[in-house]
Amino acid sequence: MRLENVLAVTGGRLLNTPSISRFDDVALYPHRAKRGSLFVARSVEEIDEALKNGAYGIVTDKKVVPTDEEVAWIAVDSLHSTLPKLLRLWLVIYHRDFYALKRSVFEFCKSVSSNPNAIFLSDDSLEASEEIFTSKEGSAIFSADPLFLERIGARVVYVEPSKIENRVVKGSLFLTSAVIDGLFYEDLHLPASLYPLLLEALGTLEKLDLAYSLAKLDFIPSFKPVFVDVRLQEVPFGESDRVLLFISGNLPPKCYEDLEKIKWTEAKIFIPTQIKFVYDIKLPTIKYESETELLGILEKEAKRPGYLIFFEKKSDSLFNTLYRFRDEESSQSNKGLF
Repeated sequence: MRLENVLAVTGGRLLNTPSISRFDDVALYPHRAKRGSLFVARSVEEIDEALKNGAYGIVTDKKVVPTDEEVAWIAVDSLHSTLPKLLRLWLVIYHRDFYALKRSVFEFCKSVSSNPNAIFLSDDSLEASEEIFTSKEGSAIFSADPLFLERIGARVVYVEPSKIENRVVKGSLFLTSAVIDGLFYEDLHLPASLYPLLLEALGTLEKLDLAYSLAKLDFIPSFKPVFVDVRLQEVPFGESDRVLLFISGNLPPKCYEDLEKIKWTEAKIFIPTQIKFVYDIKLPTIKYESETELLGILEKEAKRPGYLIFFEKKSDSLFNTLYRFRDEESSQSNKGLF
């Protein structure tokens, strides 16, 4: 990328008169910078490391004074708005094909893909940008965020999935057994209601000639059951009568209908007050406003067997909050003991 083009696209201001005139790549983390990189600095502290690694340019919205006159120092008003512009410029030079998928199909593709050329973009825009900048020619880049692809001017390719020969043998709320492409798979970690989306994912990968393995299939983030004990500690799959089930709003209606049919145990659904729940599901509903309120409810609910269903809540987020809360409680209770 030529310096003049970077300035024109980003609206940046050159703070010095450097000897360089072009950049070989864009780096978003200082340890990724190398000779010829344009480094996007989110903090002043990162700049020294990037320069030591050979960065030819620094672009930042922080107040800086050039310390190396041979390097291009570019000031911008906002990195948040500058980064998509840099991606647009980069993609004009280095063409990549992007594939926009429904969230659940994207998650299934990511779960089973075994081809190193398949890149599944993070939901975090910074990480997604880094994944694009470090991608290789010929990469197949998948995203479940069409707005992000639109912002960066990505060339989106739409794929008609190949048809996959299959036959369901049996299916339940959590497990599905099926014959797929002539092979029998018993008790796949897959609710029967999401089986068509798995087939769509497999058909997409097959159409693009990207290898996959169902041996890698696990529950996707949009539908993830976690079995726990009475203290909300995770236990192996199926070894408890207490289940925390994390679901998202992109699931097909059939999935919610199956949840509604749970009769063998008590089931409740937890919904943040700031999120609108539009599904007509006949289960007891508990609204909560904060993480602290949710943890207080859980401490009581976990004493009884049942399904606790969390709408638009990530399992990692809940458990991290729970562990942090318990660490704080433990720290408070140990004060004054030594």
